[in-house]
Amino acid sequence: MTAPQESDGIVDVEISAVAHGGDGVGRINALTCFVPGALPGETVRARIFRRAKNAVWARTLEVISPSPHRLSNAFCSGRSCAAACAWHDFAYPAQGEWKTRIVAESMRRIGGVAAEVVFIEEPALRLGYRTRAVFHGDGACLGYFAPRTHDVIPLPQCPLNHPRLNTALEALRPMGLRGNIHVTVNPEGDEILARLRRVTPAVKAAFPLANAFDSAECSRFIFDGAPIVNGAFSQASLLLNRMLRREVDIRVGETETLLDLYCGNGNLSLHHAPNCRVVGVDNAKAAIAAANQIVPGAYRIGNERVMAALIQEQSWDVILLDPPRTGAKALAAPLAEAKAGRIVYVSCNPATFARDARSLMEGGWRLTSAAAIDMFPHTPHVETIGVFVRT
Repeated sequence: MTAPQESDGIVDVEISAVAHGGDGVGRINALTCFVPGALPGETVRARIFRRAKNAVWARTLEVISPSPHRLSNAFCSGRSCAAACAWHDFAYPAQGEWKTRIVAESMRRIGGVAAEVVFIEEPALRLGYRTRAVFHGDGACLGYFAPRTHDVIPLPQCPLNHPRLNTALEALRPMGLRGNIHVTVNPEGDEILARLRRVTPAVKAAFPLANAFDSAECSRFIFDGAPIVNGAFSQASLLLNRMLRREVDIRVGETETLLDLYCGNGNLSLHHAPNCRVVGVDNAKAAIAAANQIVPGAYRIGNERVMAALIQEQSWDVILLDPPRTGAKALAAPLAEAKAGRIVYVSCNPATFARDARSLMEGGWRLTSAAAIDMFPHTPHVETIGVFVRT
């Protein structure tokens, strides 16, 4: 079949899977068809809006036969915040099954290995878990971008947000803000951190901490022993971060030396410092400075060249890494040659995790366990943890 043209591009598609990123996946003869919002097990009528050599992308016009996993009483009233909770109408047990499949399929297709992947979640935190968000303002309204656009959709409240984050959104809404507004709240304290283009007296007055937006006294707070730094990366949920740390700790185990690469604020290693030698590296200066205030001298500012040198410097009991979405391709060779007891790899991107896992396995490492960690319920995002030992 020739790829349908946009003018006559209304097609009926049976959705058989979910792609990394959350789009439903079906087939139109030889073409793969990606349909945002469509769920596995349903048939949709959709209009094609983009074409490539072997694939098309289409928007749902009508759900002809709904998936058994589609919720008729979803917690979210519509897709106004689809960028935040794209799977709000996808039944939760099935969400976990498909996240596990996404990680396993990435490992099979990219990593070249049939990995058994376990799913780990925190049932009590499926809603109200987000403590950090980026809102967008256009001067008239405040909310999230509509999917695949830069159109700001007003957001009254988001069920995924912690109540304190929704309170901050409500206070900021009438202020005519423009640009990106980064907000982080302490779910167990009074602190609020925010970054925005212009701080007016009205903005400051709306919050209990007058200096919540400054870069001085209140530019950070401590949560579970780690510094949460304004402008530096932290997990979207400080509450679900406890689950991530617990699972990483299980895999790190008892150790005498721990090298933490892409360490950020020391989130995954600071609490090990009383019991072992910890060395952490990242290029985020503010986060490294904050971590060193807690464990002086343990954390270093550096890029992948610095990381590679430390990998080769000695034999480490454990090398822990949590790179950005692009993965750790620059460290493929030094990690493959590393003299370490084990490597614990944390990833927010199954595809780059699988790519880097393949490099490790080709370098003589064996994947002993893989887990899909649900840090983002009701979204297609999934965290992965893999453990590697020498063959």
